[in-house]
Amino acid sequence: MKIRITLYLFFGLFNSMFASGEWGPVGGRSVAMGLSQVACTDLWSVNNNQAGMAFYDRTAAGLYFENRFLLKELGSQTAAFTLKTRYGVLGSSVGYSGDASYNTTRAGLAYSRKLGNRFSAGIQLDYISTRLGDEYGKKSNVTFEAGILVKVTEQLAFGAHAFNPVHVRLSEYNNEYIPSTLNAGFSFTFSDKLLLTAEADKNSGFPLEFHSGAEYKLGRNAYARVGLTTNPARYTFGFGLEMKNLSIDLSSSMHPQLCYSPQASVQYTF
Repeated sequence: MKIRITLYLFFGLFNSMFASGEWGPVGGRSVAMGLSQVACTDLWSVNNNQAGMAFYDRTAAGLYFENRFLLKELGSQTAAFTLKTRYGVLGSSVGYSGDASYNTTRAGLAYSRKLGNRFSAGIQLDYISTRLGDEYGKKSNVTFEAGILVKVTEQLAFGAHAFNPVHVRLSEYNNEYIPSTLNAGFSFTFSDKLLLTAEADKNSGFPLEFHSGAEYKLGRNAYARVGLTTNPARYTFGFGLEMKNLSIDLSSSMHPQLCYSPQASVQYTF
């Protein structure tokens, strides 16, 4: 049992720290749709693709929680904020993953702006702190990420996002680097009730992944979502509820060996 828990902690923490730069896409909506959000626009674009903030174009704040593999040691929390201005949209986020001994903290400042009616670009400066116990100590790094979003038509959007394109070194020991990631994909508004997404994600330390998802609007204020990812195959699902300025999104992802990872996010639009 101890060996099993140790393996869970090792692989879960490693994935939490490095997959897709910062624990992968953030937000209950994103996870429920197979982690595919690079071509979508919402508050969590401040983490998933900063260019999306310009088309979201609102002042909002939110909190996101994940209990990875149902282990509190692998839990993560993220707070995000976007501010609409006459010169574009400003954003900030702070995330924490792990426990007191093994953890990562990431803080980012972002800016996004429309360049015409159908194109936007965004960039974010990131501070990342990694702590690996008392023996290895703490390491801090600064890097950046950037993205674009194109409204090809009223229904079709294309997004692309890169994290750590300069391949910042994590440690001189064993020549370790913070992995770089690149993801690109599409979202298609099939109707006023149905949204479809698909994207490819490449982490420099892992094989190419494909993510896809669907969001269906139930009535006026509720949403049902499903998704699928590869390498390894994971199934995702979730629900969303809008109540005036308040939105609540619940989701869960299913790993074939490591079981469920529930997530929840809440956001308020001013």
